[in-house]
Amino acid sequence: MRTDRGSIALFAVINLALLGSLTAPVVTGLPLRIAELVPEDQRTSTLAFVTICGALASVIANPLFGWLSDRTRGRFGRRRPWLLAGVIGGWGASVLIVTAQTAGELTIAWVLAQTAYNASLAAVAALLGDQIRERSRALASGIFGAAAFLGTLPPLLLAGLLPGRIEIVVMAMPTVAVVIVGVATVLLHDPPLTQQVRRAQQFALPSRMSLLAAKPFAAVWLQRFLMQLAFGLATSFTLFFVSDRMHLSPGQAGQVVALVTFAGGAAIVLASLVSGALAGRSGDYRPYIVVAALGLAVAAVLRAVSSDVAPLVVGAVVGGLALGVFFAIDLALALRTIPPGEHGAYLGLLNITETLPATISPAIATVLLLIGGGDPFSGRPDNYLALYLAAATVALCALLPIGALRGVLTRAPDDRVRGRREDPSP
Repeated sequence: MRTDRGSIALFAVINLALLGSLTAPVVTGLPLRIAELVPEDQRTSTLAFVTICGALASVIANPLFGWLSDRTRGRFGRRRPWLLAGVIGGWGASVLIVTAQTAGELTIAWVLAQTAYNASLAAVAALLGDQIRERSRALASGIFGAAAFLGTLPPLLLAGLLPGRIEIVVMAMPTVAVVIVGVATVLLHDPPLTQQVRRAQQFALPSRMSLLAAKPFAAVWLQRFLMQLAFGLATSFTLFFVSDRMHLSPGQAGQVVALVTFAGGAAIVLASLVSGALAGRSGDYRPYIVVAALGLAVAAVLRAVSSDVAPLVVGAVVGGLALGVFFAIDLALALRTIPPGEHGAYLGLLNITETLPATISPAIATVLLLIGGGDPFSGRPDNYLALYLAAATVALCALLPIGALRGVLTRAPDDRVRGRREDPSP
């Protein structure tokens, strides 16, 4: 039987490849294809429309395919068919992105890519819930958090090395993902749906007890949504913020943003891995939630008062460490609240907390920038002080759901037994 660490490593590599496949078009593929297909004065609005359509597709696809994988029957297992079909469909959608002849075709291609890859992402997350024991889930959560950032690096590197070769930048990671998933489907332990799980999944109207049992998951969902929203607000319009506060040209501001992004990302990776290992040993997630929320609030305040590169980088590192600490326990905490046999559907709903904040945070940030009479530090019309103080407030609000999580924040004495793998026999 494969060890937890071996399974975690396999799932993390798959996740990294899938996230890299979705990042590649966002980095350069969509903007450059839109620049080829529409007039200059329509590029911004077209890009916004395409990305919003893709975000909506991911919000629907992830829980839908997670729910379907929970109920998939057949000798090939529950998760494996969706994992393989999703990555193949994503590769085909990537081809359509490169070859689209109109903005409409490009939109359809991006929606198909988001739908397909989210089917695979839902299957990977469900496999983690199915097969990783409770004591190893914080470690897995931290590794997945690190993989979320590391998956963006190959497309960024390719875009820097081959800026004029859209087809290579867009297709490289999807091709790698097909190879990785193809090999992984042979190695995966993915038993067919058991009779016990089938009976548990039979349709019934929700009872009062089932609704009460869902409250901890709802609290986890809200907490994760608030943390992601706070991060989205704190990182919205960073290029314009740097340009205004430091009075730099767009080119100079871009270099600062690259430095800040790298510093924050490296902090996320470090904190995710270290905190995941530590949290898995203790089983008590309370201090990690408190440190994460306070750290993200402090980072937003540092950014609010920054007018130079050094404090901005410090704020990015603090924010990255805070988010990494949260990533180390958020998935593991959610798994404590999910009923047996429903990992795909519930984790699909949980993944909305990543997509939805990223979609709505720019719109909310635009409104917050209009508060007051402009920015007191730069004298420019956009009030970044109000924006980042609002982000700090949202981060602190993520502490409010802790009261509804009292029963799952610490590991129960019998979790050594309850955390074992599900019996694959019918």
